[in-house]
Amino acid sequence: MKRGPIRILFFTVVVLILIAADLETIMAADNQLITSVALIHEYNDNIRLNVNNELADNITTVAPKLKLVRHSERYTVSADGKLEFYRYQDYDELDDMDQWYNGSLEARPTERWQLGADAHASDDNRPDRDLETTGLILNNIQNIQRRRINAGASANYTISELMASGVSLTFNRENFDDSQTSDRKDYHAALSMTRSLDAWLARTSGQLHLSYSHYEFERDYYKPSTLSRYIDDYEVDNFSLTVGALSAITERLDLTVDLGGRYAVSERYLEVLPTYLPAPSITNEDYDSYGFVGRIDFSYRGERFRSDLLLSHDLQPVSGENNAVNRTTVRAGGRLRLLERLSANCYIRWYRNENDEDDTSQSYVDTQTWNFGGGLRWVISNNFDLAASYVYTFLDDRDDDTSAYRNKAMLTLEAHHDWLE
Repeated sequence: MKRGPIRILFFTVVVLILIAADLETIMAADNQLITSVALIHEYNDNIRLNVNNELADNITTVAPKLKLVRHSERYTVSADGKLEFYRYQDYDELDDMDQWYNGSLEARPTERWQLGADAHASDDNRPDRDLETTGLILNNIQNIQRRRINAGASANYTISELMASGVSLTFNRENFDDSQTSDRKDYHAALSMTRSLDAWLARTSGQLHLSYSHYEFERDYYKPSTLSRYIDDYEVDNFSLTVGALSAITERLDLTVDLGGRYAVSERYLEVLPTYLPAPSITNEDYDSYGFVGRIDFSYRGERFRSDLLLSHDLQPVSGENNAVNRTTVRAGGRLRLLERLSANCYIRWYRNENDEDDTSQSYVDTQTWNFGGGLRWVISNNFDLAASYVYTFLDDRDDDTSAYRNKAMLTLEAHHDWLE
């Protein structure tokens, strides 16, 4: 597997952070150099969440991690890297190693300007890697390596005591080591404006967001069963506008609401090149659509109990597929501190992924996914944590009229230490 570029990117980020941190003061008290290692035992009774091919196994994972954080009066810069070595008890052909690297910078050069930048690189292989964040799974026989790189930058400017504006730019790239699984590039730009509404509503600000996203999917593969080569490209341009408000209802209650609409244009280009026929078959289709965009965030922060509720709906790309879906997300969860070192949590997540049935430029998707989970965490000492968790997942494929479920239980022991503490 080609892991070299990701390592080079990570070490480049670390070098830049060390330069920014000023090596002469790296041992200062406001810096952190944290090393940790987690030992995870997992039982999963349906690894691919497949109704026809259930695989149950015990999985052992060792995950070392390194994190460096530098704080100063005007900026915070951080970088971390984590490896995950996982081994299956029975299906050892699924054994592999995942890599995760992150870097971020937050700066306030003046009282009015706030700048930010972040970068991420990863190399992951598990087929259920996205199930609990998007509700979708890669339905492949073997693990498929995905190499992902994304980066973003943002700038916010305080115009006055009442108004502020901001801009953000992000880029994402995904490459798979399977020719029939789509590679992807994403480009995203957003403008925002906020204004205090304290004259009408206490602790409330109005906000306006204008965004543009461009998604590119491509795959180029040969299919022996048809003796043909397939060039399959798909592009989406998505424009959205939302208005909303951010309100601190009380000292413990926060509410954010953004509602609006979107307009999207998509185009599919499919060229089939038969090996023994002179003329290729070319299909070129386009489709435009309108839709609703919305997001509601509600959070409560108490002394012993915390809870969050998220409701969202937007057009989102599908990893590994030439598809973009209307994704509705409902997430609710809470965390309760039972004792000084013992806490419990529970959550529910619901995802609805569906695209327009009239859109013939992409394959039809209509699924619902439920996740119910919870667990306990015990802080054994300042350097050791023990956690137990369980999640039940139910997938309802409404297009194929099939369903699948799985149970996953995990036990995690983590050791960590801050060498600059």
